[in-house]
Amino acid sequence: MFTHAGAAAVAAILLMAPSLAPTPEPTSTTTEAETSGKRSIRNVESAPPRPIRVLQMNLCNSGLARHCWDKKPGAPQNRAGATMQVAAAEIARIKPTAVTINEICSGDLEGFKQKIGFKGDSFFTVLEGAPGSRTPKKCGQPGKPSKGGDYGSAILTKEPLREPYSEFRLEKAFDTQRNDREVRVMGCRKMPWATVCTAQLHAVPSQESDEDYLRSVQVTADQCFQLSREARRFAGDGPLIIAGDLNLRWNKPHEQNALNLCGKGLIRKGDGNRQHVISGKTFGEPQTEPWPDTSEPDTVWTDHPLFYVDLT
Repeated sequence: MFTHAGAAAVAAILLMAPSLAPTPEPTSTTTEAETSGKRSIRNVESAPPRPIRVLQMNLCNSGLARHCWDKKPGAPQNRAGATMQVAAAEIARIKPTAVTINEICSGDLEGFKQKIGFKGDSFFTVLEGAPGSRTPKKCGQPGKPSKGGDYGSAILTKEPLREPYSEFRLEKAFDTQRNDREVRVMGCRKMPWATVCTAQLHAVPSQESDEDYLRSVQVTADQCFQLSREARRFAGDGPLIIAGDLNLRWNKPHEQNALNLCGKGLIRKGDGNRQHVISGKTFGEPQTEPWPDTSEPDTVWTDHPLFYVDLT
């Protein structure tokens, strides 16, 4: 259920027109420039310089999403570390100002910022359990936690976070959750040049015919609406950049409605699927690239592409 009037409005709009087809490129301030998962620029060095480059990654490193974890190359105990090595190489190549990461384990971050030459990182822990008794959700299969630590999202920046940390860092569980097994959270870092926020929202089924589909879209829409509202409040009058796996697709009408409401008054661009960047800043053309090939056939590092954008 929605927990505030704005979210109730979201639900009402989502349910109004189930037969609508997705609209083409909108002409309002909420825009979309999808690249359909195709590589648009591989030689990043040739791209014109931009003041802020944000790279969004979903690493599928928790071990909980079996559909992608089981497809990673190598033995299970080596998969997360190997993925982090590839991620470090891609960060070095793309040269972002900030990196937002979903489906990462707290253990993955140990020494990682030093490896990529960054000085700041914030980890935001996914929880489990009923309100009042929630605990950090661990990486690994149920009953078989890995040594990776807690499961969550992260933001990395070239500069360290200013003090006091409570003034420049925000972490909050969403009011609306689908269940207590995986309590989704949002997080922000307020840097001198912008406030950067991320989240991985509740997963929406791929099939619109799924009887659970509309209920899932409503939960995700509510979380997206709260992410936007809390992020804007935390950023204040300063620039804001939201990047993450929002689990909403532009080419699905109900999900498109949710994205329009979530990014109302800002500019939004996506990777052709579920990852998006929302900001009041001016965008360059977003870049969507596949991860490098693995050394083993029929394996992948993750089921989400690399997605980055330059903002001015």
